[in-house]
Amino acid sequence: MRWLLSAAIGFWGVGTLPAQPRVAPLPRPIAPCSLTAGGIVLNTTNEVANLPPGTLVSQPLTPVESLETAAIPEQENRTEAVAEDLENVLTARSEPRGLGDSWDNYEFLLWWPKSQPLPPMVAANRFSRPGLGSSDTHVLIGGRSLDPPDQAGGRFTLGRSFTTDNSLGLEATYFFLGTRTETASVRSLDYPQLGFLGVPFFDPVTRTPSAIVLASPGASSARIDVSTTTRAQGAEMNVVSCLVDRSNLRVRGLAGYRFLQVHEGLRSEAFFVNSPVSRGTPTTIGQIADQFDAHNRFNGGQLGLTFDVSRGSMFVEFVGKVALGTNFEVVRVEGQTNTLVGYQPLGLAESVPRGVFAEPTNIGRYTRSVFAVVPEAMLKVGLKLNERGRFFAAYNVLYLSDAVRPGDQIDTTVNPGQIQALGSPSHLGPDRPLPTISRTDFWMQGLVLGLEGRY
Repeated sequence: MRWLLSAAIGFWGVGTLPAQPRVAPLPRPIAPCSLTAGGIVLNTTNEVANLPPGTLVSQPLTPVESLETAAIPEQENRTEAVAEDLENVLTARSEPRGLGDSWDNYEFLLWWPKSQPLPPMVAANRFSRPGLGSSDTHVLIGGRSLDPPDQAGGRFTLGRSFTTDNSLGLEATYFFLGTRTETASVRSLDYPQLGFLGVPFFDPVTRTPSAIVLASPGASSARIDVSTTTRAQGAEMNVVSCLVDRSNLRVRGLAGYRFLQVHEGLRSEAFFVNSPVSRGTPTTIGQIADQFDAHNRFNGGQLGLTFDVSRGSMFVEFVGKVALGTNFEVVRVEGQTNTLVGYQPLGLAESVPRGVFAEPTNIGRYTRSVFAVVPEAMLKVGLKLNERGRFFAAYNVLYLSDAVRPGDQIDTTVNPGQIQALGSPSHLGPDRPLPTISRTDFWMQGLVLGLEGRY
């Protein structure tokens, strides 16, 4: 009994003793990590660090406030990068800056050249041979400059940059005006009140005004045509530089080469029929022609500036150029007289290379080279169709300081002994007409409609 009581007391004592602490667990493995401005980044290595209990960490963790403060510069950089990317996208979609990678212009020209000088070519008198200075003589063609009609043409420009910033490029331009002929005609049947119709000239032998009578009442009839022809073309090759490139102002400079060619012609052609006045007199059919051609060919270097001001979809552009060089001038004089006396097959035909104002004393080709200046100005007003295309209307003027023109080359003093239509030519008297190279200026002006693209 005593043994049982002792065992119960022993078990109770053991239960009341304090619990002994267990062995401390090992610390949790900590993966190697790195601290960045964006927070703590765990490394991907499989190795881990086992730190014994109580080991101090070499660097305490950074407070959250410090991490946020450190992240601000990074966020600002990201914001600036996004803004820059957006600006690049908008710039790519907007109008190309500088000269652009490439550009082209297509223009329709409607120009008027300077009036052609024309001496008296056809005159008529009611009572007798027409002579200049007589109160009864009327000049029907000539005696004043002949206004030419408008001429249509085109101009084309192609250019391309050869620098990465599109600040320097090369462009080529070509323009032309189509050949335009203006003709004035006079028939004796249209002027029955002016019975004597002919070509007037000054006689150096008698020193008085005279004329070749081609139509007279009841004896002959005639028709005289006087025509003028003008055509022009040119080309340029320029190095272009973008001097100023702002949102509403662009200034471009150019330097290069200019070629300009102007050809003009003047032709007088008369057809006449001499009817027999009496029996036994054969009928004579004839043609008399004078041809005067003037050619100008300019080559030189040029400089220019272009000012382009825009506001919204509207723009105004001024182009100014000046070229200095040499103009090669050519004057060519030709004549022809064809007559047929009597009718076929018994008619007598004759043809000689002379007319009225074109005689052996001045027929030929004459040349000279002179210094000349070619300035050009153009004012454009237009609309932007989109970021890369523009439509415009413009006024353009092109000037040549030294030129030859066909009407100025006619010597109206003619020795009648050289005129085939007046009979057998003789060489008596002065050698007139004389060859001349009379110089003047020349210009073309008019309207321009164009479409411009820049890429």
